[in-house]
Amino acid sequence: MRRERQIELLERLVGVDPDLPWSYAPASLRNPAAAYTDPRRFAEEMRVLFRERPQFVGLTGECAQPGAYLTATLGNVPIIVVRQADGSLRAMVNACRHRGATLLEGSGKGGMRRIVCPYHGWTYDTDGKLVQQPATGHGFDDVGMSCDLHRRAVAEKHGLIFVHPSSAEPFDVDAQLYGAQDELADYGLADYVHVETRVNQWNMNWKMVLDTFTEAYHIRWLHKNTIAPHFLCDLIFDAYGPNPRTIGLRKSVIDQLRDKPKSEWTLLPYSTTQYFLVPGALLVYQLDHIELWRLTPLDVGRVRVATSIFAPEPPKDEKAQRYWTRNLDILLQVTEGEDFPQMERIQKNLESGALPEIVYGRIEPALVHMHRSINEALAAASAA
Repeated sequence: MRRERQIELLERLVGVDPDLPWSYAPASLRNPAAAYTDPRRFAEEMRVLFRERPQFVGLTGECAQPGAYLTATLGNVPIIVVRQADGSLRAMVNACRHRGATLLEGSGKGGMRRIVCPYHGWTYDTDGKLVQQPATGHGFDDVGMSCDLHRRAVAEKHGLIFVHPSSAEPFDVDAQLYGAQDELADYGLADYVHVETRVNQWNMNWKMVLDTFTEAYHIRWLHKNTIAPHFLCDLIFDAYGPNPRTIGLRKSVIDQLRDKPKSEWTLLPYSTTQYFLVPGALLVYQLDHIELWRLTPLDVGRVRVATSIFAPEPPKDEKAQRYWTRNLDILLQVTEGEDFPQMERIQKNLESGALPEIVYGRIEPALVHMHRSINEALAAASAA
């Protein structure tokens, strides 16, 4: 992030009480419990939010070399993204044209020359063109249609990869970022190297994962024995279209506002900067690395969460590898030990039917903004 932008953001902290909230939404929001529990609402979210618009799938560093690939499930559509020999990307439906078998799992760092179906051995080039139907003789000569993989639109910019799960029509990445690209471009995300990804499943609605990170109000209580002593009780918040950007701050950030001239103020060493890519991802700049959270809703009350860490350069030795792994350990100790278990309990309470609604206060502006944006998107789709 450019120094001028860091100073501009830090100016918002001048005169604030670090123990009191300082950023407020225009109004609170009462959200029905059904937003987290209603299967019909969930089906509409899958269609409107996850299936009918481009989705973030990963960083350039995960799919950098020719033959490297990523897989994702976007609105229940299985997707492969493959780096081509000319450096471009190709996105396709991750299902064989013969019988619909899944072709690839997980990810690959490069060198793949062919995509081979594990069911009957149908073989595709990395661009999805069918090149072989082994041991068939003339058994498919009368099919009368192309059996190449179905293509989907893919776009890459600022080190971010997006795919449209239900369309092959080109789209613009910047249009999906709503202005956040002005900050994201400063991080050099394309140069970051994937270190490790861990996957877990949780018995909660997919929105609960994002809710966890939208406010710092809970830190002083839920995290009182871990991170609370070190962090301020509020976040710097800005909205980029439906996507919040929040910045959590260590308490030591306040000292420089008093002790240093403005030209020497700096934000990044004291901050955790979170870019929400609603609906399915959260990208975090944390001191010296990138953290990435990716969500795959499984049903209205269950979600798969993949948490990844990216380093500015490949680990040089085992010591460097342990350093990055330890960062991921610490992150998941807090979220999986404190945040997500609490969210599972909340989900159970909402499913009981005893709570008709929940309340997001004005002191939770990013939470209010995100849910208001989601509700407005669903309402607009329903009206259309």
